[in-house]
Amino acid sequence: MNKNKGVGIAILVAVIAYITNMLFVSQEISIGSSTLALILGSIIAYYVPNIEEGGKWMINIIMPVAIILLGFGLNLTAFFVPEIGLIGLTAAFITALTSFIVCYVIGKYLKLDLETCVALGTGGAICGNSAVVAVSPGLRLREERVAVILAIINLLGLITFLILPLLSSLLGLSEEQGGIWAGSVIHAVPQAVAAGETIGSEAMVIATAVKLSRVSLLLFIVPLCVLLGNRINKEKWWQDNDNVAIPYFVPGFVIAAILSTWVLPDSLAEILALIGKYLLLPLLASVGFFITKESMKDAGGAILLVGIIATILMLISSYTTIIILS
Repeated sequence: MNKNKGVGIAILVAVIAYITNMLFVSQEISIGSSTLALILGSIIAYYVPNIEEGGKWMINIIMPVAIILLGFGLNLTAFFVPEIGLIGLTAAFITALTSFIVCYVIGKYLKLDLETCVALGTGGAICGNSAVVAVSPGLRLREERVAVILAIINLLGLITFLILPLLSSLLGLSEEQGGIWAGSVIHAVPQAVAAGETIGSEAMVIATAVKLSRVSLLLFIVPLCVLLGNRINKEKWWQDNDNVAIPYFVPGFVIAAILSTWVLPDSLAEILALIGKYLLLPLLASVGFFITKESMKDAGGAILLVGIIATILMLISSYTTIIILS
């Protein structure tokens, strides 16, 4: 009964978040339906008891399916789009590397576990919510920890989205430079596109291309996180029992990306990826059920500090790369 209650509320929250975000978008304000679902889920969990069981069911059963479907949204030729160029690729790589290194070094100093550092670094380096959701099962992160990481990633992503176009203007960047900066730093794809559009039409195209090249890195990061999670938990790379060390969603995710790039019609791949994105909404609402005062108190401050430092240094490293190579 509690499971059905939790699942039903997660779906209801997803619908409300989607509709609310559409209303915001019509007024040229982009918060993001995923962010809204996470926030609403955490608020409802505070007032409605006994919904965690449904949240766990959503995370355990629906999340792997969503991850595979998200793979259909990866076009691996994004690395070779002319709009990106050498500066865009270099800035994207340097920014992603900065996110991982800073999260590892500062996280280790603040005594955060390696899994948390990697998930936080992936969220900043790749594509925010989708990246954290994609790597968390492989890293075997508890729901409470995933909830805290997502809450902080969403907060920092929203702040970056709001300030980067302003900074681009204040620093006198060209549309090309501003587009590369937005695409290489901002967490979520829609926010990177919207920020690029604010800077200019050319910047929007470039920001989209650079951002998608970062997203494509998930093809390599997801399997690595599974291997890392196994190693941390001191398990063998393969097992003879039913508890398979490499979850089925990992080869599914890789195969989906390959199929969408070279086999399937673009229209079909887009539909499958869109279904995956829609599934993220009730999933993030379910994750929101586990944002508690205790979980935020235990590690929220440290994760927030690491995230802030990583975001600032990502902005600096990307900007420096763009200026040096321009």
